[in-house]
Amino acid sequence: MKLAFVLILIAILVGAPHISGQGNDVMKYPFLVQADLPSYPPLAKIARISGTVQVRVTVENGEVVGYVQPTGNPLLVSATIDNIKSWKFDKSVRTTFATTFIYQLDGESEETKEPSNPKLDLELPSLAKITARPPMPPCNDCGDAISK
Repeated sequence: MKLAFVLILIAILVGAPHISGQGNDVMKYPFLVQADLPSYPPLAKIARISGTVQVRVTVENGEVVGYVQPTGNPLLVSATIDNIKSWKFDKSVRTTFATTFIYQLDGESEETKEPSNPKLDLELPSLAKITARPPMPPCNDCGDAISK
């Protein structure tokens, strides 16, 4: 009877991480202490470029020390890397993790030359979603309408 109890107890202890979800490959992200707010690159906005940039970031002693060159539109990649370089973590952090930046244009076109603030959905350091309003399309007939 004792042997059966011990075997059941061992089976429970071995299986517990799988039952509770602890044994899976869920990535634990380090706590971000400081970061600049990401922004939509103005030239990408004018060109109506949207897309996703994924980067693998390496942190040592709380500082971003490297990243695997991401793929995507160069304007979006450049803005992503500039933002990631501003990140600071606790001095004890030494890790590598993946992060995703999503740039999208949505809503009514802006009728002003003044830039508006984009909508930010941040789950840093794992995800940054930057949504901006598209600029007004160029007016091809404006010159003719003004001269008439």
